[in-house]
Amino acid sequence: MDFEEQALGAKLDVGVSFGTKPAAQTPARICPVTLPEEIDPFVSNGLETALGEEWLSILDGAVDIARQKHQIQELFDWEITDGTAFAKFASGMLKWVPTENASAKVTYDVICLFYFVFDQSSDIVYQTKIDTASINQDGSVKITPLSKWMVDFAQKIGEFMDSPDSLTVESFQTFAGSPLYHLEQAEIPDEGFKTFNELFARKLKEGMRPVSCPDDDRVIVYPADSTFDGAWPVDNGTVSIKGLDWPISALLENSDHADSFDGGIWMHAFLNTFDYHRQHAPVSGTVVEAKNIMGLAYLNVIPETIDGETHLRPHRNFNKYGDDDLDAPDDPGYQFLQLRGSVVIQNDILGYVAVLPIGMAQVSSVVLNEAIVPSSDNPRPTVKKGDEISHFEFGGSDIVLVFQAAAKPLILGANSGVNGQKYLVGEPLGVAGLGA
Repeated sequence: MDFEEQALGAKLDVGVSFGTKPAAQTPARICPVTLPEEIDPFVSNGLETALGEEWLSILDGAVDIARQKHQIQELFDWEITDGTAFAKFASGMLKWVPTENASAKVTYDVICLFYFVFDQSSDIVYQTKIDTASINQDGSVKITPLSKWMVDFAQKIGEFMDSPDSLTVESFQTFAGSPLYHLEQAEIPDEGFKTFNELFARKLKEGMRPVSCPDDDRVIVYPADSTFDGAWPVDNGTVSIKGLDWPISALLENSDHADSFDGGIWMHAFLNTFDYHRQHAPVSGTVVEAKNIMGLAYLNVIPETIDGETHLRPHRNFNKYGDDDLDAPDDPGYQFLQLRGSVVIQNDILGYVAVLPIGMAQVSSVVLNEAIVPSSDNPRPTVKKGDEISHFEFGGSDIVLVFQAAAKPLILGANSGVNGQKYLVGEPLGVAGLGA
């Protein structure tokens, strides 16, 4: 049985070799989401509750801005002409069978279009503002009815991605033929992938992610396959992003250990849809806290014109110029408001290290490894550097690390002009004791 047959437990009509374009692929000009004849009640009822009786007119205005002002190509290619068509598009996403192309852009295009339309001026006012004022006294997030519906929408899509209907032989072929997914590295269950989330949250073959200096606690490694975005100081318990002081206590939702990070370092990296989506311990030590934190399911999307056509891309990076200036997204600080996990590890050399897998858009599910969650049976579980601690299900996502001041970590690349560099799990991230 070849790889593709094993992966789905079924004989493929067309063979696919990794790194090549699949024989059958969703054309870029055809909508990857099947639009139903009617708007799903989950969409119509939910948006009426969130936006009022004029919800369809509000969507009309948002689509019109995206088409006329921004000239977003997908809206024309996919024949999304008004609010009704967009509501049907959202309805189709509830039963969406994802497919990909050789450039690994199809999944992103669908997600980006959904969030971009909701970010237009006619309905952005109904969403929770990405601002420190959206944080409650207890560290929780003030979620508006529309933002709450968007969380529910993402979770409902996630439920479908857990069903066998979310993955077919034909759709799997498109991922197998998309080189950036590197499915040749995947560990395939004996029974094959049964759902899209199983494919998305795939494990890797043994030895695919060797851990650097596993016995040297001074060496910190990357917890995820991710693109490094930079590291910034924690001053007076906050991280300053584009003039706003975001409190670490809110990021950790009033953890008992939040004050320990004052004077330390906050770093950010982001994952793409095609990346390996399991997270691993960046250091060895004792897990003193592991929890999920409720929040938003948000994605900042910006238009980008290439060769005369305007398409969409997520904007999640803070490109650093000089010491203090950030070329930030329109809504920086979203990491403090998103659905996320929080794992705090105590290490003899580094002290406390906080690892936060941040859910993005349709990635509203951060699944913690039960073995690392403190419990009455095991109140102080231990992890070794490189042990799996959590995974995401479906979509893009972020990873945040926070270090104590006493660790004095030298974050490799933080000030050397290599922001945007892609790293793999287990590769060196930094060294304790060498920083300022």
